[in-house]
Amino acid sequence: MLELFDPERRFGGFTNDWPLADFDTVILIAFGYVVVTISASLILKKVNAPAVDPYTLKFFYNVSQIFLCSYCSIEAFMVAYRNSYSFACNDYDKEDPKVANLMWLFYICKIWDFWDTAFIIMAQKWKQLTFLHVYHHFSVLLICWLQLNLFYDGDIFLFIMLNAFIHTVMYSYYFICMHTKDRKTGKSLPIWWKSYLTMMQMIQFVTLMSSGIYAYTNHCKGYNHMVSSLLVWYTATLLFLFALFFVHSYSKPKKEKKI
Repeated sequence: MLELFDPERRFGGFTNDWPLADFDTVILIAFGYVVVTISASLILKKVNAPAVDPYTLKFFYNVSQIFLCSYCSIEAFMVAYRNSYSFACNDYDKEDPKVANLMWLFYICKIWDFWDTAFIIMAQKWKQLTFLHVYHHFSVLLICWLQLNLFYDGDIFLFIMLNAFIHTVMYSYYFICMHTKDRKTGKSLPIWWKSYLTMMQMIQFVTLMSSGIYAYTNHCKGYNHMVSSLLVWYTATLLFLFALFFVHSYSKPKKEKKI
């Protein structure tokens, strides 16, 4: 896989021996996630088990994500500031990367994100267990693994900074939802800025695609254009799926109530 995207071995090597950075491990984790998700959902539906909402576990999980993601976003910004990075075409240092440590932490965060799916399955909120949800968690782990091995410096700061910022807002939203429930029904009360969170995610995708296209069209030196091109196409799939979700969730006309 690495030889396919780096046949001349110009961009990798620094992170090869880092924990969980090998191909066998990430494939086992990624496909294990899909198998467990499908198996657990089918079993729970068949046995008709009661739903579980582990408040304490979700509380600490959301708080941990808020701190982790906010740290990654701020640190990515500071790395860019210290090294005078621009929007795109930043220097890629294979031997002394400035972003590699942060990229590894961000990669680990994507494994930690799997708890999102676990909570959905525990609560048996099957409407939330969509193709977009599973595809996003599965694929972004593999993408981050590829970045950790072949794209761990330079322009990758922008991806970490924007994505971590969005996730900070998202987990703040989840935390608020936990504490804004109707006392009679137990359901979360609607939060007015929910649709804006999805819009922020789509703006993030457009920004990352623009950065990648800019770097490709300007023939930036010392830049892995194969990985960058893959990221542009992958981000386009997310933009498409999130746009469909936005239209389905927020743009459909509401049914008029009968008098």
